[in-house]
Amino acid sequence: MEDFQFWLTLGTATIPAAITGSLSFFASWMKNRSEIKQIEKKHQNDLEKLEKQYKHDFDAIEKNHLQEIEKMKEAHKLELENIQKHSEAELTNTVTKEFMSILGTAMAPALSKHLENTDIFNQPQK
Repeated sequence: MEDFQFWLTLGTATIPAAITGSLSFFASWMKNRSEIKQIEKKHQNDLEKLEKQYKHDFDAIEKNHLQEIEKMKEAHKLELENIQKHSEAELTNTVTKEFMSILGTAMAPALSKHLENTDIFNQPQK
């Protein structure tokens, strides 16, 4: 009987403790599971916000980059136009100088002869 009393006392102590421990574990597990779902939802929302912000920032950077490229193209175009105008002006000056040089060379003998014939400084006075 004493043996039975021992097992009864042991059972009386361990069975409620095991039931209480199991219920505490289950309640804690459910609470943690609920908290994990909340954290996952929060992280999902944060991730969506970051993705939207990234897309917005990326679009802004891309737009800014395209504007800079357009400005560079315009500046390059203007620079090419200036170079072309400068080259045309330089070519015009060169052609004009060459033309005058050729004209001067061709006219020099005739002009020299004309000046000799009509030298107003060496003619007798009237």
